[in-house]
Amino acid sequence: MRITNPVDGWLEVVACSPFPDAGGEIVLYPRCEMDGVITAERLAATAVHYSGYDVPKPKWPRHGMMLPVTVDLADPTRFRIEWDLVPTGPEAADKLAAQLRGEPEAAAGGRRPFPRVWRETVHAAASPSLVNGLTPQQTEIALAGGAAALGLLPTIATVLTACEAGPSSAPGGTWDITVRVSDPNGGPGWEAVTRISFSSPGRRESRTAPGRELPVLVDPANRKRILVDVARLS
Repeated sequence: MRITNPVDGWLEVVACSPFPDAGGEIVLYPRCEMDGVITAERLAATAVHYSGYDVPKPKWPRHGMMLPVTVDLADPTRFRIEWDLVPTGPEAADKLAAQLRGEPEAAAGGRRPFPRVWRETVHAAASPSLVNGLTPQQTEIALAGGAAALGLLPTIATVLTACEAGPSSAPGGTWDITVRVSDPNGGPGWEAVTRISFSSPGRRESRTAPGRELPVLVDPANRKRILVDVARLS
C-alpha cells in the first residue's frame, strides 16, 4: 500500500477478531480482522477496517488498545500499523512501572510517546465509564494533541466551587470542580463540572480556589464534555 502524504497517528481498536490460539489450535499465520478509529493532527477522526496476516501474536490487538500508525493525510483509510512500536504485554508492564517511578520516557523514532493520561488529570486505571463526558481513550487522544479531532476546542474556565468526588488513590484526591466556561466561539458562557485528580494537596488547593482560571478543552455542542488542558496549566 502506497502512502503518499504520511503523518503519525493512532488507531483506537473498537473490535478485533479473537486471539488465534485461544481455542487450543495453533495457527501459524492467523488473519486479524479489526475495526477502529484513526486520529492524527490535521485529520478528522476516521472509522477504518484492518485485515491482514502480519500481526505479531505477542502484540495481538484488543478492544480499547491504542496502536501507532502511519496514515495518508489525503486518504486516512490508507494506513500502516507500526507493529515495531507496539509493546508486548511484558514490555507494556515494564513501561508502566517506569512511568509510575517517575522515570523519563523516550519517544521511539522521533514519534510522540505512546499516549497516556497524565496522572495528575486522571489517576485511576482505564475504565469503560465516561469521565468528563469522555472515554479514557478519548481523554488520552485529547491530551496527546488530538483534541480537535474529537470536537474539543481550547478555552478558559473560572472555578466556582469544588468538592471531593470520593475515595481516590491520587495523593491530592479526586475532585469535582464546578466552573464557568467561556464559549470558545464567542457566545454566552455556561456552567459545567469537570473531574480531576491531583498529584499533591498543594496543587489541589491552588487549582480549586474560587476565581482561579483553568485552561480547558470543551465541546460547545455537548457541554458535558470538558477536560482540563494540562498542557496549558501554569
